[in-house]
Amino acid sequence: MEILLVTAVAAAIIYKIGREVLGSFRHPDDEDLLEYWQGITREEDRSAYRQISEHLASCDQCRDRLDELRKRPGGPGAHSPMITRRY
Repeated sequence: MEILLVTAVAAAIIYKIGREVLGSFRHPDDEDLLEYWQGITREEDRSAYRQISEHLASCDQCRDRLDELRKRPGGPGAHSPMITRRY
């Protein structure tokens, strides 16, 4: 019985760590990037915020997409073109 309990706990830990690691490799969509930039993600889902931050740290493609989203007319950062990256 003890072995079953230890196995179940180990499986749960491995599953949680695996989800975190795989989540940082997923490219966020445009809506997720905008919510990240606007601070909505930080307030609503700290785990998603951390995953997007980690992903942006290693993905030039997504950093460039976020910059393009900020530069769209009426998009976040449109009125302040000299905004520096937060990531």
